[in-house]
Amino acid sequence: MKKLLTAFFLLILFASHAQNFLSWQYTDRYFSFSAGTGTTSYFGELNSNNSFSDNISLINFGIEARLLNRIGARIDASYFTLSGDDRTASDSSFQRQRNLSFESKNFHSQLHLIYYLKPYQGDYYKRWNFDPYLFSGVGYLRYTPTAILGGERYSLRDAQTEGISYKKWTTTIPAGIGGKFKVNEFLNVNLEVSYHFTFSDYLDDVSNTYGTEFSSVTARLLSDRKDEVGVTNPEFYDQIQPGSRRGNPNDNDSFLQINLRAEIFLPPDLFTGKNKAIIKKPSAY
Repeated sequence: MKKLLTAFFLLILFASHAQNFLSWQYTDRYFSFSAGTGTTSYFGELNSNNSFSDNISLINFGIEARLLNRIGARIDASYFTLSGDDRTASDSSFQRQRNLSFESKNFHSQLHLIYYLKPYQGDYYKRWNFDPYLFSGVGYLRYTPTAILGGERYSLRDAQTEGISYKKWTTTIPAGIGGKFKVNEFLNVNLEVSYHFTFSDYLDDVSNTYGTEFSSVTARLLSDRKDEVGVTNPEFYDQIQPGSRRGNPNDNDSFLQINLRAEIFLPPDLFTGKNKAIIKKPSAY
């Protein structure tokens, strides 16, 4: 998180010099604050059908600075949930016999570099009615896979269901597309779709093989849950044993987010005490 903040403030410093060098008339409000909500769809071993989620499970906040004619930078913080369940797989499949599930609460901080498809208009209130953009960057994701057993929720990481200990966080690479719709001189409504690549295959606690040694009976039961559904496929039932295949370690987990944001432009003197009005008519009005 500290590295992301440092990079963001370096970009802002660069922006102040770029303005003087190019003599752009940004008037004042080239910083903005946004808040939004949306859906998150997880893709990994426990989503065999690659289905999309329509549940509102995302809350995020961001601060953006317009740096160059078509370039912006944004630091973003979000909270969202992920979940997956083998019960959604077809009845005779390996996944249905495996019968694993997870749910996690996740905190995500990101630094985005934004490329606008249209050039800056010269003043914030003269911006386009529709302003499309692309973005990518780097993120830090803290994730906590859990599952319910006997009415109790347990940490799957602590149970070490595959006999290994993995990190509580991973790096992410977001790639997305969005559009800003101008509501008035101060307010935008933004729609974004972003795909997030991760460097972990354990967002769902499933990656490689079944564990062979466990710290408790509870950990063993969380690792192998085939007996909870009985024999749905005798071949797959017999295959599920300590040390046998549990997931696919060749593909890391990922997720897709659809996000609707409200964005408001901030005056540069908001925190100086000279003029604290967030909403004030531009001199051109």
